Amino acid sequence: MSSATAATSPRAGRLRSFVTAPIRPQTYLNLAYLVLSFPLGLAYFVGTTIALGVGIGLSFVLVGIPLVATTVAGTLVIVGFERRLTSWLLGVDVPARTELAGDGWWEKTRALATEPGTYAGLLYIPLKFAVGIAAFLVVMNALVTGVALLSVPLHYGEPGLYVGLVTDRPVELHPALHFGWNRLLVGVEAAVTVEAWRVRTFPQALAAAGAGVVVLLVGLSALNWLAAVHGRLTARLLSRTYDPVSGLGSDEE
Repeated sequence: MSSATAATSPRAGRLRSFVTAPIRPQTYLNLAYLVLSFPLGLAYFVGTTIALGVGIGLSFVLVGIPLVATTVAGTLVIVGFERRLTSWLLGVDVPARTELAGDGWWEKTRALATEPGTYAGLLYIPLKFAVGIAAFLVVMNALVTGVALLSVPLHYGEPGLYVGLVTDRPVELHPALHFGWNRLLVGVEAAVTVEAWRVRTFPQALAAAGAGVVVLLVGLSALNWLAAVHGRLTARLLSRTYDPVSGLGSDEE
């Protein structure tokens, strides 16, 4: 009895999480985080790529070395901001290191330059950009489509308005059934052509709205999963890396 309950409880929990996704506040915090990921990730990726490319290209005349160092320092500031954003919106704690080893500024600079975590931002920024692209695709395809289907009962009957499915060319379906009989292969094949489908009645509109509910639930659950995975990766990648903003605050104190 207890083993059966333990076996079914994870499935029940996943089903409950799937159904209650639209009414949980954390869902919309996750959505805000992921919506911000696309413009932020794009800005981070483009700026860092250009700065690193120019710096590495000019390194042979020594002008690029300070530019590369400045770019790496900029990624530390980006990582500090992302650490706080992840904590505020996802509720995932990403601890930071606020002090560097060494006494003088030269020893601290050398310790920062040789610390592998200093360059974690160079790995995190492409990850942020990839997550932003994935979130943008889910929002535009799942959420926008789901809201559009959900609103069908409100305007399907307006005069001059076509609500339904229109294709640029007919969709042909060819269901087939083949089986062997007396050393022969007997088959039955049909052809179904779908050119367009229009919502004309209220039951059809309700069916479209029901499909919209399913699409929204799938989209929100996918976004929640994406936010959870990204939060765990952020905590693992950026945990205990140096945060210059927190370091400045601690020095002032």
